[in-house]
Amino acid sequence: MAAQRWVPASPEPRAEALEPFVVESPDVAYSKDFIEAQYTYSTAHVCREGGVTKVRPCSTRFTFRTARHVPRLGLMLVGWGGNNGTTVTAAVLANRLGLSWMTKTGRKKANYYGSLLQASTVCLGAGPTGDVYVPFRDLLPMVHPNDIVFDGRRGAGLGGGWGAVL
Repeated sequence: MAAQRWVPASPEPRAEALEPFVVESPDVAYSKDFIEAQYTYSTAHVCREGGVTKVRPCSTRFTFRTARHVPRLGLMLVGWGGNNGTTVTAAVLANRLGLSWMTKTGRKKANYYGSLLQASTVCLGAGPTGDVYVPFRDLLPMVHPNDIVFDGRRGAGLGGGWGAVL
């Protein structure tokens, strides 16, 4: 795979990664359904014995298993009619519908520029022509915000503390 220099990611929806990448490592395995990675977390245990501070290296081995198929994601918003619920719902709907509006400086279009996952890149490493960047959202299979299914209820007016319970 040829190394490319990538600029910040476009937050536009996409069906798949622009340029898929594969990690070639004995610690990473790909199957039709999963990506499985082995990771060793190394640290040190420090104790004081007989006036001497002793440091003992120790490590823990983890296995991370990620499904390659991205399932549907439902988001239940309790207090959907409040500030947070209406803001997140409006932002996703504006992007999903491709809404735009005129301002005194020209046309503006809904985007996910404030989203860490949708609008940022990550350096994979160095290639022959310099650092290689990929969109953060393409590191692992994950749900695009436009695909979130919303549901919820307004908690106000229930009385007796039910708004806090729901």
